[in-house]
Amino acid sequence: MSWFNVLLFAAGLLTSFFLVGCGSEQSPDQLVSTAKLNGTNQSAQVTILNESEVSLDPVVSFKPDANSDSLLQEVPLDPLASTETEEESVDDILKQLNSIKLEDGSGINLGDPDKVADLLREGNDLINAGNADGALGKYREALKYADGNDDPDVRFNMGIAYKAKGEAEKAIAEYRKALELAPEYSEAHNNLGNLLKDQKIFDEAIYHFEASIKIFPDNPGTYNNLGTVHAMKGDVDKAAIHFANAIRIQPTHFEARRNLGVAYYAQGNLIDAERELSQAVKMAMGGMAFENQRLQAAKARLARAATSQEKELVKVEIASAEKASRVAARNYNNGVKFLYDIRSKLGKPVQP
Repeated sequence: MSWFNVLLFAAGLLTSFFLVGCGSEQSPDQLVSTAKLNGTNQSAQVTILNESEVSLDPVVSFKPDANSDSLLQEVPLDPLASTETEEESVDDILKQLNSIKLEDGSGINLGDPDKVADLLREGNDLINAGNADGALGKYREALKYADGNDDPDVRFNMGIAYKAKGEAEKAIAEYRKALELAPEYSEAHNNLGNLLKDQKIFDEAIYHFEASIKIFPDNPGTYNNLGTVHAMKGDVDKAAIHFANAIRIQPTHFEARRNLGVAYYAQGNLIDAERELSQAVKMAMGGMAFENQRLQAAKARLARAATSQEKELVKVEIASAEKASRVAARNYNNGVKFLYDIRSKLGKPVQP
């Protein structure tokens, strides 16, 4: 293949990359913190459940070379020119394309978005398997292939990995880098707000939660997180408003409904508190039943698995179901404790 044909092929790839976009995927990893809500002549110890960290599949775009048209025009098009008779395979063509350093005229490497996407997926798989160090290695490698050697999605996922390792300061730094690259990154605002909340930097946490809601106003988890910060600051009334907003968007949001019930309890509003906590306990019971069924089904698949690869995949599913079962049981127990106390104060039977 002549270099003219290679360049034409490259220009076509650039155009197709520029037009392609990807979606996103969430990775569950609940964060738990404790706060005290102070109401009128009462106080209640509140276990606040925050929105899960969010892990995205890459959203990549590819900018065509601004000088590509002029570059192609400089190559003479001679219909009588001799052509190569040797056929080249697709692998040969790709090797030649990979050897071309594509730039936008400013000396900045345009990167390889497909490579970034592949490395992000590999890193996400490692995160879900509990290998944060391995994931970080994949994300760092992805940066080498990113447009301009940086990418907000890679930085975002690096923040998740550092959070999983317990390195909050490094996670905060990565979320800040993601927001420098993409100020409208709603999930980065949300996750950064959670880390700032954990460090009791409440006002900045509120700023980032509010920024996330402004960008994506229909995320119930962010409202729950915002309510959590106000609860930790001792403002029960504001907390209750945000918990109620979360439930308005998603009535089955367990954490928000449980937190709203506890907020009502702290305000001395026992009737509404009983109503919300009763619903939360029913949700937790349903969650325990669902995860138990998922666990039993996964164990049955493990017994039928024929290959080692299939067995490993089923083992990951079993570990996930076991973790989710523990979370559901903890949610149930926490809700029941408050519900028993409220019903005893109201003179009602304590059984949910």
